Amino acid sequence: MRRPSPRTWFAVGTPVLLIVLLVAVWGVDDAAANQRVPRNVTLAGRDVGKLPADQLAVVVRDIATHYKTTTVEIRTTERTFEVSGGDLGLALDEEATTRSALNMNEGISWWSRPGTWLGSFLDQRPAPLHFTLDSRAMEAALASAAGDAAATEPRLVTAGNSITIISGSPGTRISSKGVAEQILERAESGEEPIVVNTEVETTKPAVSDDEAKALAAQLTASTNPGLTVRSGDQIATIAPETVRSWIGSRVAGGRIEPTVDTAAAVEAVKAALPVTADPADARITLENGAPRVIPSSEGKICCAADTDDRILATIISGVPEVEIDMESIQPDFTTADAEALKVVEPVGTTTEWKGQPQVKSFTTYFEAGQPRVTNIHRIADLVRGTLVKPGETFSMNAVVGQRTREKGFVEAGAIANGVHVEEVGGGVSQFATTMFNAAFFAGLPFGEYQAHSEHFSRYPFGREATMGWQHPDLQWKNDTPYGILIWTSHTATSVTVQFWSTQYAWGEQTGQSTGRSGNCTTVTTQRTIHHPDGSTSTDTVGARYRDRGATRC
Repeated sequence: MRRPSPRTWFAVGTPVLLIVLLVAVWGVDDAAANQRVPRNVTLAGRDVGKLPADQLAVVVRDIATHYKTTTVEIRTTERTFEVSGGDLGLALDEEATTRSALNMNEGISWWSRPGTWLGSFLDQRPAPLHFTLDSRAMEAALASAAGDAAATEPRLVTAGNSITIISGSPGTRISSKGVAEQILERAESGEEPIVVNTEVETTKPAVSDDEAKALAAQLTASTNPGLTVRSGDQIATIAPETVRSWIGSRVAGGRIEPTVDTAAAVEAVKAALPVTADPADARITLENGAPRVIPSSEGKICCAADTDDRILATIISGVPEVEIDMESIQPDFTTADAEALKVVEPVGTTTEWKGQPQVKSFTTYFEAGQPRVTNIHRIADLVRGTLVKPGETFSMNAVVGQRTREKGFVEAGAIANGVHVEEVGGGVSQFATTMFNAAFFAGLPFGEYQAHSEHFSRYPFGREATMGWQHPDLQWKNDTPYGILIWTSHTATSVTVQFWSTQYAWGEQTGQSTGRSGNCTTVTTQRTIHHPDGSTSTDTVGARYRDRGATRC
């Protein structure tokens, strides 16, 4: 047998060697390309061959940003308008696009891969782009850009003595049929600008004019008698033209329905049924020498929240009469609130003034028949029954206001800037002094107060208060957990102030000292307050009296 010649070995071996060498080089290159884009791959015209995954992600993100602003031309037979890809809801699927670039060699058999690899040195291979589209965003963008005109529904209106209609009209819109498919197809092909063809459609109202006319005729007939409105024992009739003026319409679920102008209907009913009851707060008064709570009451006002629904149902049903409820208004201060204040007894302590025992009250005295007595009686009447709640501060000026003739005050003697004068309301300071002492012995803390600038024997020395408008004022605070009811009484020669509450603290005078300040005598009066827990504390009140003949200190 003849052995092959060297020339034969060379002729056969050289191609085999080249193939082996090619496969070996491909194998090395393929192994090195693991987690990289294959050679000569492009993405949206960009060379991404041999890029590792992290660098590919940057390119893909940039392409995604580009497509958000890329122009999409929407063409109809009438016009062309432009919308950005992002506004249409077009978005690059970055994950799918990245995967397609990295896996360009998937699906190629092992026997074919070396040849494909060799061809990659010569030809570029575009990787496919993958997109998503938000159909709702697309519909909204098409309507906005094209200026879609919605169909106008027919509506009910009042005309003269009847209800008629304003006819509906058709609308127009850009057809979205097939638009999404075109956008995705053009985007994935890499076409720019993306061009889409569609048509303008005519849209019809959901309700026909005939349907609206039928409802108008029905409502005209049902409102012919007007509307009789009842609430409790009240009754009123509202004219047909007024009732019809409330009626409108809406379209819902493909049907036309009547509506009622709530504000107009309620105002008309209020005018027809004007009688309402205001809420009344609870009050605490004194009857036969004992406290009594006068209960609160709720108010009634037109109209309850369902009034418009009742009127509408009545109009639709054709029944010309409706029963409505009034809305309940709760008082600010209820019977329970009043009872919780525990106003049950006179409070304070027993002391003495002008030889008379002052038993949990305080009385001052005056000569009968003077003009000032009218003012003392009047201010006592105005203050009587005032309730001071826990934490509140009583202010005489806030309760009484300016003393005027209109309020029943007269001209009487007073002191202004150290001078004796006649003024409307003169003498009310005696009432202020009486209350000052009631508060003093009830252990209540004082706010603003001021003693007279000269001493009168009808007032306790150093323990008294004057008044003016707007100052000086007399103020004291209810620092107890109970309410305090101020009760006043008067005779021709005296005025009394008594506080009703639950006994809490009480005060007594435990010291007094005097001093000099220019032309004035200063007086400091010490009070010891006895607290409910058995402890005591002290405070002081002050006065400053001018010498006789002096107008200032």
